[in-house]
Amino acid sequence: MASRLPLLTIENILHNYLHPFRCDCHVQDDSRVTVRLYEAQSDGEELTVFGITDEQCRDAANLVRLAQELRFELYATRSGLMTAELPSKIAER
Repeated sequence: MASRLPLLTIENILHNYLHPFRCDCHVQDDSRVTVRLYEAQSDGEELTVFGITDEQCRDAANLVRLAQELRFELYATRSGLMTAELPSKIAER
């Protein structure tokens, strides 16, 4: 079983790679990690990911890969929201 880095270290590494988004990390009852990402200018939650394993948080290289996956998910989610709003904006014109 891989041991994970301290939560503060995980948050700092993820923040560096996901800037301008802020992140909070919490340990779940099953010892997996939950990461919540927030937009820098507002307190609106952008993305929450549950069940991140110790293996994904054991060193900086794995956290960089995790940050890349989170960034991809953020953009995919935000693109979906923007696309969903598009027909109503076109109709307003």
